[in-house]
Parts: sequence; structure tokens; C-alpha cells
Amino acid sequence: MAKPKPIIIDGEVRHVRPDAKVVDLVSPEVGSILTHDGALIPRSEFGRAPVPEGFETNLSPINKGGTG
Repeated sequence: MAKPKPIIIDGEVRHVRPDAKVVDLVSPEVGSILTHDGALIPRSEFGRAPVPEGFETNLSPINKGGTG
């Protein structure tokens, strides 16, 4: 059996299936991700792109502090 892959989401280590794809981890409003080595993965590739080694992200909504 394959060993789960550790990733970091919102500062917390989580384990995902070794065959997990980016689409399994990011919310629908994410348009692209940038890997540690500088590769850009667009949303259209999320279903085919494996979770990159060292994947770390902050998926929590960001309060940009704007007035409205």
C-alpha cells in the first residue's frame, strides 16, 4: 500500500493519497497555483496535475482590509 503524502494547508500538516491531484485540494475559486520550482499550473490542468512535492498553501479566505 502506498504511503500518504504529507502536505501543509493553512499551516497544518495533512496527509493525502499519493495519487491525489491538485483539484482534490483547492477550492473552485483558485485559478492557478505556483509550485516551489516556479511552474504555473492553471485550473484547466488541476484534474491531471499530481500534488507537487513540498506542496504548501493557505486556503483560508484572506481579508484584504478594503472598505466597502
